[in-house]
Parts: sequence; structure tokens; C-alpha cells
Amino acid sequence: MAKTERGMKILMIEDDLTLCELVGSFLRKKGYKFYQHNTFEGAIQSVYDVRPDLIIMDLHFPDGNGLHLCKQLKDDENFENLPILVLTGRDYPVEKDIALKAGVTDFFHKPMVYSKLAEKIEEVLGDAIQVSFWGVRGSIPCPGKEFSQFGGNTTCVQIKVPAQKQLLILDAGTGIRNLGNQLLEEEEPVAGRIFITHPHWDHIQGFPFFKPLFSERNKFDVYMPQQITGSTKEVLVDQVSYTYSPITAQMFKAHLDFHAIKRDGQNFEGYSVRYISANHPVETAIYKFEIGMKKIVFCPDNELNTLENSSMRGKNLPYLKQFDAFVSDADLLIHNAQYDLEEYRSMENRGHSAWELVVERAKKNGVKHLILTHFGPEFTDDELLKVEEKVKKMARDSSMHAELAREGQTIHMSG
Repeated sequence: MAKTERGMKILMIEDDLTLCELVGSFLRKKGYKFYQHNTFEGAIQSVYDVRPDLIIMDLHFPDGNGLHLCKQLKDDENFENLPILVLTGRDYPVEKDIALKAGVTDFFHKPMVYSKLAEKIEEVLGDAIQVSFWGVRGSIPCPGKEFSQFGGNTTCVQIKVPAQKQLLILDAGTGIRNLGNQLLEEEEPVAGRIFITHPHWDHIQGFPFFKPLFSERNKFDVYMPQQITGSTKEVLVDQVSYTYSPITAQMFKAHLDFHAIKRDGQNFEGYSVRYISANHPVETAIYKFEIGMKKIVFCPDNELNTLENSSMRGKNLPYLKQFDAFVSDADLLIHNAQYDLEEYRSMENRGHSAWELVVERAKKNGVKHLILTHFGPEFTDDELLKVEEKVKKMARDSSMHAELAREGQTIHMSG
């Protein structure tokens, strides 16, 4: 059976309420989280609100045409890879042809056989790698309405590996708290691996608030590059000492094992991981995960200094060659974008990058999909929307897709 654990989200856009209830009841029993929207109007907003892993959709609504809705979704870069299964009570070959050309995953006629629908859902979602963003900020959390669209939590990313039950979590900024809350809703024991890039506060401050740590049913292995100040366990436990926190390590009931990640690579069921050191204060990992044929590079803290007039240019060249080789032809690169170029000129040698320099380097290295993250606290939603327009414009002369990370966003990658 394909992966249905962790409550993957399915949104049904269908005006037949009875059919929605029947399909919803069937899919909930299969372990999915089911949502419904019953009109053409507001359907796009519902997709933004739910952020589903898959959509089941009718083609014909009293207030609109589902083909137009399919096209809107596939033209939106946030949802261009979102699987869509179409239901219809009509049998016009031309509609099916148009829908498939618009990017629809498959076509079902009413009345349908629920087991066939479930098989297709499991086939589609079981083969997909999913990368979810739970926190996208750097340095410090940013609450407030001016940060609501992109999100205010610090770095945390989750990768769902096909056919694997074990969680794969990258960094433990404040975003990991919301991930933990979702896991608790599912009321199942959880196990997984947490890969921390480095112990700067914004990458570990959510760790004591990750509620699955407080249940003895759960098990986690925690990995981080060896630090000169102590082991992975010592570094993480220090932040929850009596002096700094009412939460202490003795309160963690989950089974926890702490490890120093091996630089030359480790193999796990379903994926492998290795790292190189980032250009950043303290020993900081740039992780590369190889899942099937896909390469995902996670680099939330790193300084790419390629400025011609920089005093550090000569010293940076050996590092840039190593970085280029490591990220070359990556299917997905998630990279630091703490500054714009103007701000960066006064912030050199602090371990963070200007987004302009990252886009150019990613293009040079044949990256297929670039997602910028770890935004500085000065970037409001309005400013980030302007940055994203510029990022996409810079990427137009290449085959690379580039965008900014949003909290709650999930990227689907075929295996």
C-alpha cells in the first residue's frame, strides 16, 4: 500500500454534496485528511487555504467551468505540480483531451468505483517526494500581519520520502512547533530523523517546543555536524538548562539518540545524505539528500560572495568551486536569502547571502528548481512579493524555476 500516513490532505471541489460526503468518508478511512469546496467561486482561495497534496475536481459547476479552474491552477507556479484528478458525468472526448493537455493527472467518469479512485490516489501520492516548509525566517521569529503571507517562523523543512513512515525533518527553528502540533492531531506514535545544520539559535529554538518529544511512544535520531563546543546532545541540551528555560531535558520522554553526522555520507532506508561545510560562522552543514533519482540540497545559512570588488573574493574562490560541484544539477536547491544586494554590501562576512547572488550562482550550476528562504526580519510580505517578481525575471533566461518559500507550502517532486 502506498503512503497514506501522516494525514495527507485531499481537497474535493464538487457541487454534489452527497458525493462529497461519500468520497470523504471513504478517503478518511484510508487515512487521508479530507476537505471540500462546493462552488467554482472561491475555489482558488480554498486551495490556498488548505494547501492540499491532491485535488479531486468536477468539471461542471452551476457558477463556472472546471476546465478554467484547472488552467488557473496549472498557470499558478504555487500549484503547477499539484496532482488533479477530474470527475465528470459527461463523456465528451474533447473535454478529456483539453483537461489532460492542461495538466490534469487523470480522468474519472461518474458513477465511479471508489477503490479505483483510491488506487490512483495512492499511486500518485505514493511516488511523490514532498518538501514542506514549516518555517522560512532567519535570525528571529517575525510575528505580525505584515509577515502573514510568507510566514514568521524560523527555519524548519520536512521531506516526505515515498513509501517511508519515518519523518525526515531539517532544522528545528520555531516552525517545528506547528509540525509537532499536526503530528499530535493524528494520535499515532511517530519516529524520525532530525538533521540540524548548525546550533545557531534560530535553527534550534523550536526544539524544546516540539511536542512529540514529550511522549514515550515516540523515537527520534538527531544529527548535526560536530561542534567544537560539544556533542550534538550537549549543544541541544544546553539550551534547555534550568537557567534559560522552564523546560528541561529531563522532561523529554521520547527515545532520543544524538549523532555527529558523517561528512562523507550516510545511507538510510529510502535516501542517502552527505554534507559539505557552509561559508558560515560555526561548523554548518549544507545537506544533500538523494532520493531515488532526485537531488535536494538544503542550505539555509551560507554566504555566497561573488562580488568583483570584494576583499574576500580571492579567499572565496576555493570554497565557491566546492559549492558549485556540490549543488551542480540539483533538482531542488533551498538556499539562504537573508539580504538584498544593497544590504549585503554592508554585511559581508556574516555568513548570509544576497538573493541576487544566489540566483546567478544557481543558474550557473544548472539547478532545476531554486527556492529562496531564511529571509531577514526586515523583509515584509510586500517587500518579498517584489523580490519574488525580480527573482523570476532573473530566472527567465534559463530553464530554472525560481521562487520564494512560504510557510505552509508543499512542493511535489516525482520520484
